[in-house]
Amino acid sequence: MSSYLRAGLVEGRLLVKTIGLVVNPQKKGAVELGGEIAKWLGSRSVRVVVEDEAARFVGSGFHEAPLEQVCESEVVIVLGGDGTILRVARTAGAKGTPMLGVHLGQYGFITEIHPPDVMDALARVLEGDYKVSERMMLCAELSRNENTVFESPALNDVVVSKGPLARLLKLHTYVDERLIATYAADGIIVSSPTGSTAYSLSAGGPVVNPDVNALIITPICPHTLNARSLVVPDTASVHVIGECGEGDDGMMLTVDGQIGFQMHTGDKITVRRAGYSARIVYWDSMSFYDKLQSRLRWGDRFSI
Repeated sequence: MSSYLRAGLVEGRLLVKTIGLVVNPQKKGAVELGGEIAKWLGSRSVRVVVEDEAARFVGSGFHEAPLEQVCESEVVIVLGGDGTILRVARTAGAKGTPMLGVHLGQYGFITEIHPPDVMDALARVLEGDYKVSERMMLCAELSRNENTVFESPALNDVVVSKGPLARLLKLHTYVDERLIATYAADGIIVSSPTGSTAYSLSAGGPVVNPDVNALIITPICPHTLNARSLVVPDTASVHVIGECGEGDDGMMLTVDGQIGFQMHTGDKITVRRAGYSARIVYWDSMSFYDKLQSRLRWGDRFSI
């Protein structure tokens, strides 16, 4: 789902007056570009709020704040790869703040523009001339002995996986309280449509257009010939109860590949649609299918 914003100018003034800036200093060129963006915006009397973790790399002349406050800006510019967008989305999503991703990573399924196009894109953002894609987010909850011990939003996926020893897990998987399968597998992925091109794809899951609202359940290396991914409505709740072969520390819950929580046998994971979406700024320069072709060589014919 997407919406179109065309705010334009009001009495000769730009509508967007505060922009957040998140920079991944580990990405080549991100720090330099962040400094240029902050200076360019400042020269146009835009208040720039830079995440404090990277502020010392970017320069001076702006405000610095923790991510929570950065995401209270009118728009957040994210310099990095999809992983940086995932990190910011877990905070910005709940606040309804649009994010514009600048592609400095490897694949760039969520990031929208490339560095040479940044200033032109920012000029359009300041005028309110952009579209917003509403990306469905997930909410993961881990309960132990009927008590919630962990909870987190996710944009891509929620994963239950085995520990360091190469032993299968037993994963009792339910959709809306109905048992659909007990997988003997290395783990299980519950992904959003946005996450369908990430870990789920590598595990054999389907590619789902991000405009489709659904949850994708994909077992990881199941010890069977008849286990496939399952796509369920976004109104469903997915529950997974895991069992280790021996001991209580052989499972890990991972959110977006970035947050981990140790699981014990008998723990219950519940994944459902979150009550808010990640709001991604975009234009019509490249469609989802264009990205499949350019990033994954979708539909290419390989010669032998």
